Amino acid sequence: MKGLIIYSSKTGNTKRMAEKIYEVLKDEHQMTIKDIRDAPEVEQFDFILLGAWIDRGTLEPKTLKFLKTIKNKKIGLFATLGAMPDSEHGRKVIKNLEDLLIDRDSLGQYICPGLVDPKMIEKLRGITGLVVPKKIKEKMIETSLASREASEEELEEAARYFAVKLNKYKK
Repeated sequence: MKGLIIYSSKTGNTKRMAEKIYEVLKDEHQMTIKDIRDAPEVEQFDFILLGAWIDRGTLEPKTLKFLKTIKNKKIGLFATLGAMPDSEHGRKVIKNLEDLLIDRDSLGQYICPGLVDPKMIEKLRGITGLVVPKKIKEKMIETSLASREASEEELEEAARYFAVKLNKYKK
């Protein structure tokens, strides 16, 4: 099958994830990998794996907009976020991504931890209590400071997840 991996990466976390998925899938499928800024026309592909960093609990805006243009394709989502996937926020993100795949030919979704951009942490520190309550702001900063890049094992797991999903379509 002919597959396309498109990703949006702010700090390199999601790019690493996209590259690992590509490395694992390229031996079994005709794969193309592109930054979302250079996304080709999708009609020629059998499936699309769309990756992004998480912004406010869902795919960042450019990727969300791109997702809405994809019709009649097998599609999977992958993402990195500044919280652990098994945290309360991580579980909400997983649910949000699952909801984006409702009524689609879904290959599922997979999230990995990602290091929060230091500029974002500084921005959080500057937010006043009028915008975000102090307790919530402190929790956001604490979580951001504890964020980390996904391990090689976690990236491998993500790639294997999609390999298994795609094996169901092999003839």
